[in-house]
Amino acid sequence: MNIHCCSFASDSFTESQNIQEKYFLEAGFSPEMIHLYNPSKLSKKFYKIQPNASELNRFGWFTFKPYMIISILKFLKNGDILFYLDTNDKPLYGLKNYLEKVFYKNKNIDLLAPLTNYPNFKFLSSFHRYNLSLELLVSSIINCQPEAGALAIRNSPQARSILWTWYNLTLVQAYDLEKFSEIHSRHDQETLFILSRIYKSIKLESWFRYKITGKGLRRFIEFESLRV
Repeated sequence: MNIHCCSFASDSFTESQNIQEKYFLEAGFSPEMIHLYNPSKLSKKFYKIQPNASELNRFGWFTFKPYMIISILKFLKNGDILFYLDTNDKPLYGLKNYLEKVFYKNKNIDLLAPLTNYPNFKFLSSFHRYNLSLELLVSSIINCQPEAGALAIRNSPQARSILWTWYNLTLVQAYDLEKFSEIHSRHDQETLFILSRIYKSIKLESWFRYKITGKGLRRFIEFESLRV
């Protein structure tokens, strides 16, 4: 089981990505295991489906993220782990060992992500607010929203299916979001939250448990520390 890592940078974040690459190396990732993406590496199919995708709308309301991850997984072996990290976040030494232990001990995990410390409902877009059922409304108020800026995925048919579902669900609301100016909402995170309630193989680590015990994926990431 090999551990890979990746990130995505638009023109505004290239400098941060270059700095981040050095920290990936310091964290123990070999150069061939580091996959750095930018808008030009997204396929023609991506832009054909979303011709308006740009930095202004977070490259298709964050649909670039699952699309990019799937593109990289195609070249990895089944069972390999791919870790995605936003370019402003700093990976720390010990990250590789933590991911290896988690996925080795938990064969049923396809996707691992930490939770935030705010209710999912707080940053729901108008699209999801309009489509909320009573049950989902209550769940969105009680549960925290996932942190989609740090994800680990086990390469498997099930995981790739989940990622395609994530992409398409986010794409559905992206068309609707063209009517709104909700650039600062995390549409990828709220869609991932819904998926976590459908797929039990999505493991979301509690922010509160991390604050109490100091254990979890957050221990090996300094969020927003590379912002230039």
